[in-house]
Amino acid sequence: MQTSLSVDQVCELVKRQAPMVLLDVREADEYAVVAIEGSVLIPLQQLEADIPKLDLPKDKQVICVCRSGRRSSMAAELLRSKGYQAVNMEGGMRDWIKHRYAEGLISEDDFVTMSTFLGPYPQ
Repeated sequence: MQTSLSVDQVCELVKRQAPMVLLDVREADEYAVVAIEGSVLIPLQQLEADIPKLDLPKDKQVICVCRSGRRSSMAAELLRSKGYQAVNMEGGMRDWIKHRYAEGLISEDDFVTMSTFLGPYPQ
């Protein structure tokens, strides 16, 4: 079973409107600055307790998203252990905004603002 997808793969699924759930596991303040349209916010610390309330479909892929991919990897692992088809979006929102900027879908000003908020990339 595939455990992660690249940002390119996720963008392609979004373009095709593939049946999936985009689950953002960042904190509310992070989500408020930049989020993928149509995503659902459940911070990682609340995820396990909230799984029964989420009504997540087990027959659709759940793509977990965070800032860099670390928290979303943990979320995907947790969801897989509960029987969900969950994967991690590698590179997180950092790579998402880089990709969207390269496609011309984010202005330079917005890209700078979002990049500043998301923090520096690891060396």
